[in-house]
Amino acid sequence: MRKAQVDATCIECQEGITNPICPECLAREMKSWKPSLRIWDTDVSYEHGKVRCIFCGKRMGICAHCFSKDMYSIIVEKYPELAEEFIDTFNYGLREELS
Repeated sequence: MRKAQVDATCIECQEGITNPICPECLAREMKSWKPSLRIWDTDVSYEHGKVRCIFCGKRMGICAHCFSKDMYSIIVEKYPELAEEFIDTFNYGLREELS
Protein backbone atom coordinates (compact mmCIF):
# COMPACT_ATOMS: atom_id res chain seq x y z
CA MET A 1 0.00 0.00 0.00
CA ARG A 2 1.27 3.50 -0.88
CA LYS A 3 1.82 6.14 1.80
CA ALA A 4 -0.23 9.33 1.56
CA GLN A 5 1.56 12.55 0.68
CA VAL A 6 2.45 14.34 3.89
CA ASP A 7 2.23 17.89 2.49
CA ALA A 8 -0.93 17.42 0.42
CA THR A 9 -2.95 19.65 2.72
CA CYS A 10 -3.83 23.29 2.32
CA ILE A 11 -1.90 25.72 4.54
CA GLU A 12 -5.11 27.66 5.23
CA CYS A 13 -7.83 25.06 5.88
CA GLN A 14 -5.67 21.99 6.57
CA GLU A 15 -7.87 19.93 4.21
CA GLY A 16 -6.53 17.77 1.41
CA ILE A 17 -5.94 19.56 -1.89
CA THR A 18 -8.38 17.85 -4.26
CA ASN A 19 -8.42 20.42 -7.10
CA PRO A 20 -4.70 20.98 -7.64
CA ILE A 21 -4.86 24.31 -9.47
CA CYS A 22 -2.28 26.76 -8.16
CA PRO A 23 -3.11 30.36 -7.22
CA GLU A 24 -1.14 31.70 -10.19
CA CYS A 25 -3.20 29.67 -12.68
CA LEU A 26 -6.45 30.51 -10.88
CA ALA A 27 -5.55 34.21 -10.82
CA ARG A 28 -4.85 34.06 -14.55
CA GLU A 29 -8.34 32.61 -15.12
CA MET A 30 -9.89 35.19 -12.81
CA LYS A 31 -8.11 37.98 -14.65
CA SER A 32 -9.49 36.74 -17.97
CA TRP A 33 -12.98 36.83 -16.40
CA LYS A 34 -12.77 40.57 -15.57
CA PRO A 35 -9.43 41.93 -16.82
CA SER A 36 -10.24 45.54 -15.93
CA LEU A 37 -10.40 44.89 -12.17
CA ARG A 38 -7.37 46.14 -10.29
CA ILE A 39 -7.18 43.21 -7.88
CA TRP A 40 -5.44 40.67 -10.10
CA ASP A 41 -1.97 42.20 -9.87
CA THR A 42 -1.33 40.96 -6.34
CA ASP A 43 1.47 38.53 -5.57
CA VAL A 44 -0.10 35.08 -5.56
CA SER A 45 2.97 32.93 -5.17
CA TYR A 46 2.39 30.01 -2.77
CA GLU A 47 5.09 27.69 -4.09
CA HIS A 48 5.64 25.08 -1.42
CA GLY A 49 4.24 21.70 -0.52
CA LYS A 50 4.37 18.49 -2.49
CA VAL A 51 1.23 18.96 -4.57
CA ARG A 52 1.83 20.12 -8.13
CA CYS A 53 -0.55 22.21 -10.20
CA ILE A 54 -2.20 20.20 -12.96
CA PHE A 55 -1.75 23.09 -15.40
CA CYS A 56 1.75 24.49 -14.82
CA GLY A 57 3.40 21.88 -12.59
CA LYS A 58 4.51 24.35 -9.89
CA ARG A 59 4.40 23.26 -6.28
CA MET A 60 1.49 24.63 -4.32
CA GLY A 61 0.27 24.73 -0.73
CA ILE A 62 -3.14 26.44 -0.86
CA CYS A 63 -6.28 24.84 -2.24
CA ALA A 64 -8.49 26.33 -4.95
CA HIS A 65 -11.30 26.76 -2.44
CA CYS A 66 -9.25 28.88 0.00
CA PHE A 67 -7.68 30.99 -2.73
CA SER A 68 -11.09 31.57 -4.33
CA LYS A 69 -12.52 32.44 -0.91
CA ASP A 70 -9.75 35.01 -0.39
CA MET A 71 -10.42 36.54 -3.80
CA TYR A 72 -14.18 36.48 -3.13
CA SER A 73 -13.59 38.54 0.03
CA ILE A 74 -11.77 41.16 -2.05
CA ILE A 75 -14.55 41.13 -4.67
CA VAL A 76 -17.25 41.61 -1.99
CA GLU A 77 -15.31 44.50 -0.48
CA LYS A 78 -14.39 46.34 -3.69
CA TYR A 79 -16.98 45.17 -6.27
CA PRO A 80 -20.03 43.82 -4.38
CA GLU A 81 -22.15 43.88 -7.54
CA LEU A 82 -19.88 41.15 -8.99
CA ALA A 83 -19.96 38.80 -5.98
CA GLU A 84 -22.73 36.50 -7.24
CA GLU A 85 -21.20 36.25 -10.71
CA PHE A 86 -17.82 35.42 -9.17
CA ILE A 87 -19.32 32.54 -7.18
CA ASP A 88 -21.11 31.28 -10.29
CA THR A 89 -17.83 31.28 -12.19
CA PHE A 90 -15.32 30.22 -9.50
CA ASN A 91 -17.42 28.18 -7.07
CA TYR A 92 -14.96 25.58 -5.61
CA GLY A 93 -17.44 24.97 -2.77
CA LEU A 94 -17.94 28.64 -1.93
CA ARG A 95 -21.70 28.64 -2.49
CA GLU A 96 -22.21 25.84 0.03
CA GLU A 97 -19.94 27.47 2.61
CA LEU A 98 -21.52 30.90 2.29
CA SER A 99 -25.13 29.67 2.39
